[in-house]
Amino acid sequence: MNARALLARIRQTLDSSLARLNPRERRLVSVLGAVALVGGVYIMIVEPYQESRHRAHRRIETLSRDLGAMESLAAKIRTLEATSAKVESNEATAAGFSLFSFVDKATQAAISRDAVASMNPAKRPVRGGLEESSVELRLTAVGLPEIVALLEQIEATTEPVYVKRVELKRRYDDRARFDATIVTAALTRT
Repeated sequence: MNARALLARIRQTLDSSLARLNPRERRLVSVLGAVALVGGVYIMIVEPYQESRHRAHRRIETLSRDLGAMESLAAKIRTLEATSAKVESNEATAAGFSLFSFVDKATQAAISRDAVASMNPAKRPVRGGLEESSVELRLTAVGLPEIVALLEQIEATTEPVYVKRVELKRRYDDRARFDATIVTAALTRT
């Protein structure tokens, strides 16, 4: 049996069933059929379309937020690349530069000699033929203004020096003073 014959038979059955009903019942069945048709169209076509639009809007919002984060990361990457280019362009300056001497002079200018517990230099190779020189400076019983002055001295240089770590511990005997560990570093070409 083909599809046309099946549809014709279903139509004939519906027509004969509707013909047996009185006019009032036919109207009621027609109204219910129309309501069922509208409900089916809504459930099968309109609702999935609206849901897909809603999902698309949520996805656009998510991607917009991700784009903002990506743009800020791109800006950071550009800054780091510029810093890397600055390190490479400062090779001649960095070649005669001693990080230990620089930190020692900055410390003498900002902090009393008695507060310096130790200064430990270290070197380690990093990628791209660069070497990281670092100086770990341990200070005891220093005030916060002195630490800030030292950090300003280090950051104000034109040399490729950066503060890698600052660790402060409040002293138990004098709450206004700190024991501090400051690690500074500089990249040089090997």
